[in-house]
Amino acid sequence: MSETYYLLFFFIIYAFFGWCLEVVYQAVEHGKFINRGFLNGPYCPIYGFGVIIVSGALDPIKGNLIVLYAGSVVLTSILELATGFLLDKIFSMHWWDYSGERLNLGGYICLKFSLLWGVACIVTVRLIHPAVSGFVGLIPYKAGCVIIAVSLIGFTSDLIVTVLAIIHYKKRILLLENIAAQMRKVSDAAGERLFGAVETAKARKEVLDEKNADNLRRLEELRERYRAYSEKIEHNIRRIMRSFPTLSQIRAVNFREQLEELRKNLSDNDSNEQK
Repeated sequence: MSETYYLLFFFIIYAFFGWCLEVVYQAVEHGKFINRGFLNGPYCPIYGFGVIIVSGALDPIKGNLIVLYAGSVVLTSILELATGFLLDKIFSMHWWDYSGERLNLGGYICLKFSLLWGVACIVTVRLIHPAVSGFVGLIPYKAGCVIIAVSLIGFTSDLIVTVLAIIHYKKRILLLENIAAQMRKVSDAAGERLFGAVETAKARKEVLDEKNADNLRRLEELRERYRAYSEKIEHNIRRIMRSFPTLSQIRAVNFREQLEELRKNLSDNDSNEQK
């Protein structure tokens, strides 16, 4: 059996183990099941890649517990920092946030979890990985190739669908932000005219001229566009938002905050119209 065969099998197994670990952690933390994963399937790729890198790099020093632990903390911190940073740059999103934890770096890593990852790595390198290696060796080669092929096809398809959904989501955010900006512009214009009319005719109640009516019609059009786009949130985006409750965007507020801002804008404009 080739080294590539083993590495692919390790990736699949540890990606699944990582997903299980995340589900258990979320169940303990929040008291409910959360499909905690970047993708739809039961796997977290970062764990698959992470364990392969960690086990390969730290295997030579696994005999020295102190050195193994120190190396685990440093290596896992670098991997988590690099992964979080790259995901930010690729998707313009913060997929996890340790900002609320002490001694954190950019919200990507923090001392508490780095120390915990160190413990997890010791258990993995010394106990779990040798057992997994023995298990993989017992699987018939042809059957193993079929398992790898099916798993990778499913993983690749899932990755493509999820990435396309996120790209579409980002475009929708930009569109919603543009609509919000136009709504604010129209609202400000109408408000300035109302203020000017009140100043010039203190007791007048009918202060909307034809231009104000045009502004309000435009506002209604923007409102309908907002409702249409905000209601079309795909299944993948809903799942991702449930999986990553702290998901945020670097360039703006997160999606839920954006919707809340738009809803407030609509509410304020409705109040102005009633007045």
